[in-house]
Amino acid sequence: MILLVVNADDAGFDRATDDAILRSARIARSASVAVNGPTAAEFVARARGIALGIHVNLTEGMAVAGPHKTLTDAEGRFRGKEDLWARARRGEIDPFEARREVRAQWERGEALGIRATHVDGHNHVHVIPAVREALPRHLYVRVPLDRAPAPPFLHLPWAADARGPRTDRFTGYRFAAEPTMETFLESLEGLSGTVEFMVHPGARAGSEFVRSPARDRETEVLSSPALADELVRRGVRVVSFADLPCA
Repeated sequence: MILLVVNADDAGFDRATDDAILRSARIARSASVAVNGPTAAEFVARARGIALGIHVNLTEGMAVAGPHKTLTDAEGRFRGKEDLWARARRGEIDPFEARREVRAQWERGEALGIRATHVDGHNHVHVIPAVREALPRHLYVRVPLDRAPAPPFLHLPWAADARGPRTDRFTGYRFAAEPTMETFLESLEGLSGTVEFMVHPGARAGSEFVRSPARDRETEVLSSPALADELVRRGVRVVSFADLPCA
């Protein structure tokens, strides 16, 4: 039996993406909110019945507690994924700055009304040691290792060191690359226990990944009654992070 938590990343960045996440809520009953995103407050107000977490963001938009010397430019804008990961590999992320920014994002989330059930990172920044050590210890933290190939920047021991005490497995990379009902179901084959399935419904402006039509295809699959019916037929129980016991 599989206890399936489908989590939609990137809430709060864009109204169209937020709409797509809400359309997907039949299956994606948990979502991670980038609290520095322009639509974060609106999304939280609209996300009735969805378990919300903090999507720690150190790569896009403006820092909540910035500017930071090792995280942002002089105006407090994050420098992008490539710059952050290059600095992380060289050991140039100041742990104090990471702690200050994570705390500021956490407090903004609380002010928006988020009672977080989980925490993860935009572009998986939560596995960077200086960031990981700043995360609340009582919450579920994604371990982004899948049977499918992970993004190249995760080919580091850091990913395996993330804490994931409430799930047995993680998946989602293959579905992101080829979002069909068939690949969703195939991603679950051979798995058991509690599984986090990462999804990104809704295309938006930005990188090649987030503006891809594949993001809208994710929305179509996740909002399909046929997928929900097939999961029931296979004995997969769809839940949210709020339904899991505390760590």
